[in-house]
Amino acid sequence: MQDPLPPPLDVNAPLIKLIGTARRQIRQAFWAKFAVHGLTPQQGWILRVLFAQGPMSLHCLSQWVFMDDPTACRIVKTLQDKSLVDSIPDPAHGRRNIISVSRAGAKVAPALEALAEELGQDLEAGLSEPERLQLRATLIKVIANLTRSAAPAP
Repeated sequence: MQDPLPPPLDVNAPLIKLIGTARRQIRQAFWAKFAVHGLTPQQGWILRVLFAQGPMSLHCLSQWVFMDDPTACRIVKTLQDKSLVDSIPDPAHGRRNIISVSRAGAKVAPALEALAEELGQDLEAGLSEPERLQLRATLIKVIANLTRSAAPAP
């Protein structure tokens, strides 16, 4: 006996299912592309942000990549172990380190950026400019809704 297949996705599917499915598809695409460089999507994202924005504190970096500090810290530690980022004490703040892309990381980052650009084009293929803008605006609202619902009550 063959298991029944789920119904195809359509415009009546719950948003949580559509957004979750899109997120998983994006992650799988990044896994496939970034694996060539021995990186996970999160490691690649952090390396790309540091390359584009320059050195910053761990807390600032975690905000840029929408992660909590402990998760970003673990990923940065892995990138340090791979010699792709450096961490040095912040001379202006005794308990903070500044994270930057290492020389080795600077050689990898442009390739990651090109792969991300390619994936972005695949993701947006077939969407008109008004559809792209509407999708961005809608996703920003969804993110804001979830950010508000996750905030601690006063």
